[in-house]
Amino acid sequence: MLRIRGIGLNLILASIYLIVFFAFTAGLINSLIEGQSFSINGFIPSRAVQNNYETIIGVFTLIFGFVGVLVMYKAYNALKRNEKYGLLCIGIIIFSVSVVAMYRIIEAKS
Repeated sequence: MLRIRGIGLNLILASIYLIVFFAFTAGLINSLIEGQSFSINGFIPSRAVQNNYETIIGVFTLIFGFVGVLVMYKAYNALKRNEKYGLLCIGIIIFSVSVVAMYRIIEAKS
């Protein structure tokens, strides 16, 4: 297997796949088709139209939530009890912040 300075090719391809998947989930196509005619640097107050700014915020929010889930998964394999509960609490906090951010974005769009 091809390794680039300790990082496997599978890890690189999986990371690229996740970023592309999150970009499509956050509305990349919608922002490319409909959001180009709006020159607003903030949120467009419509759920039907999305600009590039909103797509980038959505991708970062999804990645942040995914990191929270990964930290919770790492808690499953932890050997020490304190480490397990610490990782689980940190993962839940990160994931909760991501969910609250998503609801705030939806609130700003209304």
